[in-house]
Amino acid sequence: MKQLIILRHGKAEHDTMAKDDYDRGLTGRGRKNAAAMGNYILKRAGVPGLILSSSARRAHETAILAAQQIGYPEEEIQTNQNLYFAQAKWIMNVLSKLPDDVDNCLYVGHNPGITDLINDLGVKLDNLPTSSAACFTFNVDAWADISGERAIFRWLKLAGEL
Repeated sequence: MKQLIILRHGKAEHDTMAKDDYDRGLTGRGRKNAAAMGNYILKRAGVPGLILSSSARRAHETAILAAQQIGYPEEEIQTNQNLYFAQAKWIMNVLSKLPDDVDNCLYVGHNPGITDLINDLGVKLDNLPTSSAACFTFNVDAWADISGERAIFRWLKLAGEL
């Protein structure tokens, strides 16, 4: 059995001429909500075997804040630059290559890719808000075998409900 928790990064600073989009950090609210969602994930799903994040600053900061609440070592967070604004198909491709000894993965990413991924996994959603998460399980032994057809929706938690 594989479990995937999809977490959208926290609320980010507004785009400015001085900062590249990739380097935008979290706002105070973004930091607070990311930590609160980490605490919720710990209570609801336990400690993941892997936290995988886009390498963009706001996603990585979200992963770190969630990891601190979960009790996951910050230095073990894996980042991937190819997950920065990745399409759902590419995210699934990266997930399909995860080590099979990892049963539970927390993935931190960006819209529109993560909302599209949630839709592909069978939950119709217009937009996953910042610092919100969705959880799916798959009755498979290998990440290569996860798919929309095999996805079992478990829960959706919006940051505004924390």
